[in-house]
Amino acid sequence: MDRLAFDCEFKLADGLDTAAGTVEGYASVFGLLDRGGDIVMPGAFKASLADLRRRKAAVPMLWQHDPSQPIGVWTDLVEDEKGLKVKGELVLGVKAAEEKRALMQAGAVKGLSIGYMTKDHEIDRATGARRLKKVDLWEISLVTFPMLPEAQASVKGIEEFDPSQWERAFRDEGLSNREAKLATSVARKLIRRDGGPSEPAPRDGAADVLMALRRATESMRG
Repeated sequence: MDRLAFDCEFKLADGLDTAAGTVEGYASVFGLLDRGGDIVMPGAFKASLADLRRRKAAVPMLWQHDPSQPIGVWTDLVEDEKGLKVKGELVLGVKAAEEKRALMQAGAVKGLSIGYMTKDHEIDRATGARRLKKVDLWEISLVTFPMLPEAQASVKGIEEFDPSQWERAFRDEGLSNREAKLATSVARKLIRRDGGPSEPAPRDGAADVLMALRRATESMRG
């Protein structure tokens, strides 16, 4: 499952001085490059939202993308001209949800992030940005730091680099064994250049690494 995060503002809909636990905001915004080098295109959620309605299924509200920490449910999800507008309810009978509401009131939690599976995308060969054209929405989380966890982890240091895992991930994306090995070699060089074994890369540098890697991979594909 992928994750995508923006600095999305949200609020407790009924005010901070009430007992209500309604949360609303934008879980995704169209046309913006996120810190993982992805851009969500208009209509990306259309099929997934239609399927959710057909199945009368609710999207879980998680804490920090942790499936063991559900704190509520998203009851209203709509694509508008800006992005994916969401509204949900914290389950205030659950202690963890009440604690998270207090954190939101204090301003300690400021972000929304989605968990999804990519169904259709295209890579901009000039920039390396990935345009998400169709995604399957799994969950929406309240997060402390709205950034892409995978991107952050990918630049922690060459000492944590596991070539076999990277090659397997590239093969899962459709690359041949040869292409996966070449892409992994490029990734290793980019990570070393971006931060070295001891210094984490700057938060916004992670997207540059990922997009450079995508450009290299696309050029290998011809």
